[in-house]
Amino acid sequence: RTSHGMILAEGGEKMSKSKGNVINPDSIVNTVGADTLRIHEMFMGPFDQAIAWDTNTIAGSRRFIERVWKLQDKIGKVQNDKIDILINKTIKKVTEDIEGMRFNTAISSMMIVLNELEKETQISKENYQILIQLLAPFAPHVTEEIWSILKNKKSVHESNWPECDETKLIDRNIKIVVQINGKTRGII
Repeated sequence: RTSHGMILAEGGEKMSKSKGNVINPDSIVNTVGADTLRIHEMFMGPFDQAIAWDTNTIAGSRRFIERVWKLQDKIGKVQNDKIDILINKTIKKVTEDIEGMRFNTAISSMMIVLNELEKETQISKENYQILIQLLAPFAPHVTEEIWSILKNKKSVHESNWPECDETKLIDRNIKIVVQINGKTRGII
């Protein structure tokens, strides 16, 4: 059993009906959707620590989901070794983070992949589907919708969890930054 941390009110004090500082999730779900609320709550900070609620940052979670949705437009027949390595590293990281209840870092890893996928002119359907499978425990409704748009017969939640290919975890090229007295002098 793992105890979760407490969600505090915006001022950092304990939420209480008598203080009138309780956040009603129904109003947030009606405004930005249940998946956005789920992503926001899990991305706020470590699961086992207390964290102050901040309504102002929920828009970032909504934008993240919208950006994942828009990636559908980039699906093509392209294979990119750099992206394959990143996807496999993300599968490994998200799997370990879910098991360790480090949901905020799992979501952060998916945000990194999203940033890289958006830079590409085309992405493979396979890599996009892997991102959707990794995101499914955090945003079940939108991932189910995307999964059906991608013409999958079963639910995304019934699909096998992606497994990382250990051979694709190794970067073939690395960059080494050369610094002298704290100033970058070159990249090898």
